[in-house]
Amino acid sequence: MAWVHDLLQRNQRAAVKISDLMSYPVFSVSPHTTMEEVALLLRKKGCTGFPVTEGRKVVGIISRRDFRKVRKDSQMKAPVKAYMSTKVRQIDLDSGVISAVRLMVREDIGRLPVVNEGNLIGIITRSDTMRYYYNLLPD
Repeated sequence: MAWVHDLLQRNQRAAVKISDLMSYPVFSVSPHTTMEEVALLLRKKGCTGFPVTEGRKVVGIISRRDFRKVRKDSQMKAPVKAYMSTKVRQIDLDSGVISAVRLMVREDIGRLPVVNEGNLIGIITRSDTMRYYYNLLPD
């Protein structure tokens, strides 16, 4: 297992940035989008969550986890802002991949909005980082 540690240590000094791995353009929803619409979009796009934006600013995150809060069918007509997580962790475009991994693991989150000067420009997911580290493994 020492080789895993060595691999991570070498990579920590590498110049790989979030911008090299993030997905863009990123799909987002408005705080006024209904939970019903978001459920359909999640299925259609094969995603587990979306940033919630006003303009280009991230104001929340809505994910499949948030649907656990919906107790009645009628609540699916409610706007996303009633159920979204507002404690949004985001990461700067120029940050390193290891910073994103640490933040996602520490906070138990599956996606990080990527921002530049406070504006949403992309998204990085656990899957993106796992794929990156997997590709570093020796054959």
